[in-house]
This record gives sequence, structure tokens and C-alpha cells, in this order.
Amino acid sequence: MTVIPIMIEMKGKKVIVVGGGRIAKRKLSGLIDSGAELLVISPVADPAIIAWDDEGKILWKQKCFEPADAEEAFMMIIATDDPATNAESRKAAPSNCLVNASDEAEAGNIHFPAHVKRGKLSIAVSTNGASPMLAKKIKQDLKSQFDESYEQYLDFLFEARQLLKKTTISKNAKEEYLRGFLDESFLQVASQEASLRELRLLMNNKKDLE
Repeated sequence: MTVIPIMIEMKGKKVIVVGGGRIAKRKLSGLIDSGAELLVISPVADPAIIAWDDEGKILWKQKCFEPADAEEAFMMIIATDDPATNAESRKAAPSNCLVNASDEAEAGNIHFPAHVKRGKLSIAVSTNGASPMLAKKIKQDLKSQFDESYEQYLDFLFEARQLLKKTTISKNAKEEYLRGFLDESFLQVASQEASLRELRLLMNNKKDLE
């Protein structure tokens, strides 16, 4: 499978998960907060999946998969331990559907990389199936390198960029600010707050001129 990395807006998209075990739970955990419409089809389910159903985060249909369940699916995650059910699910997928097949990756057209998320920062790691264990190790290394402070740092970078857009300073001056904010010193909250105060003054100066 030749793959490219891509970010997809999942809000409102219909995702069918066939299977309710450990793998299904792991895949769902990365989608719970995506805003997708999550439907699990499985006679039995992991306690976490049952809890998500009780909380209204997903809909669990306690039954065996039927081809009609795949109608209008934007994405299907096929994760049972029954080869026949997996094959039937893949066959039932709509022609334009994204399919993740946990038992036979080449039979699908997408796979989920190891993923580190710190607020607005997302880092994905894939070995294209060569070594999931290495992908997991790299993920752990990245989690240490990009700790929880990066969540606030990304919020700072976003707010700073929005403020700069509202100033009248030159494009070069704006880019100089943005490059400067990449310095590690701006991981410190005090540096962030001081810079935001400065940018708000610049923005207010524009308003005063108007």
C-alpha cells in the first residue's frame, strides 16, 4: 500500500466500526472527540465501548454485521477476529468509503498512524506496516520531547498570529515576530504573556490611527 499523510475533518461523518474488542476500542479512542457519528456493530463489546455508548459518545448496536449497516458510511473500521465477517464487511463498504482493515491492512485503503496530540499540535508516525513496535517507540519519544507545555504554546502561537494579522506592520516585520516565537524561550508562560501584551498594543495603535 502506498500511503500519504493527511488530516481529515471528521465532524458529522458516519463511521462504522465492525467489532467491539480491544482493537475497536483503540481505534475509537482516537475518534471519540472528532465529532464523527460513531456506530459500533458487534454482538459483544469491551467495557469501555459500553461506557461510551451509555454516555452517548457512540451508538453500539448489539448484533452481527449486515451489509445494510454499511450504507452511507464515510469510513469503516473492520476489527473483528472472524475472517468471514471481516471479508463480508469489506465487500459491503461503499465504493467511495475509507476502509481500515485491522486483520489485513492491504485490503483497506487507510491505516491509523501512531499519534501524539498536544492541543492544536498533531504528530503522526507511521512505518507503513514495517514495524508497529518502532512506531510506538517513536511515539513515546515524541511524547517526552513535546510535553504538555506545547498545548499552551500552540494556543499562544495561534493567538499571536491572529493579533499580528490585525496590525499595520509590514509583512516582513510580522514574519520576524513569528520566527522569533519559535525560540524555546517562548515555551515559558511569562514570555508568551509579555509578547501578547506587546501585540495587543500594536493592534490598538492601528485602531487609534483609524
